[in-house]
Amino acid sequence: MGDSDCWTPARIELRAWLARNRGSLAELYHGSVELMFNTPVPGKICLVSHAVREIRNRLPDAISGIKGEGRLDYPNRLDEISALWRETGLPADGSLSATSVATGDTIETATPDQLIERTLFSKIARLIGDHGAARERPDEAALRLFVAAAPENVASQDSLRPVITEWKRVTNWFAHRAHDTGRLDIDCDAAEFRRNFEHFERILGALVSGFFSTAEGLDAILEDTNS
Repeated sequence: MGDSDCWTPARIELRAWLARNRGSLAELYHGSVELMFNTPVPGKICLVSHAVREIRNRLPDAISGIKGEGRLDYPNRLDEISALWRETGLPADGSLSATSVATGDTIETATPDQLIERTLFSKIARLIGDHGAARERPDEAALRLFVAAAPENVASQDSLRPVITEWKRVTNWFAHRAHDTGRLDIDCDAAEFRRNFEHFERILGALVSGFFSTAEGLDAILEDTNS
């Protein structure tokens, strides 16, 4: 399909930049623009939102060349804890067992008559710790992206924080709509959807063009947030 009126010079430049760094993300961006402006299809909200989320998640590694920690595997980790929980005889309904059922080394809980097997306690504790670390990673990934794409940003990391916060806000908006929730496209505010997509593009485009190297560039992005 040839370029149409929606393919502005800024979008063409952004697509080319993505293609130079990770071709698959350029394809996702290209498809998202087509769905947004040229060939809308049922399910567009979820499809475009998933593409934006993937661009947000994969771009820091592609630009920096440094592999992030990756996604915390909640389902498998909880499956392990659930199996061990049941093996040790602990109730899964939130109640407390009448007698101690744990075996081997145990750790006493705040409830005197309830013991938790040490291995189970350790798995729960590690999952809680990893969950806390994972909550901090989006900030780290965003900073890695902004610094790697424009090395001059190393000296101005503090001034980038408001833009990084805005990048997280707009990409999280899409991430929350990236999976089927039973809602239809008609349930989403079309104007808000388009406004957030264009803001996502503006932040990436500013990064590509080095617009963050000046205070005026930073202010322009943050002004878009409040407009």
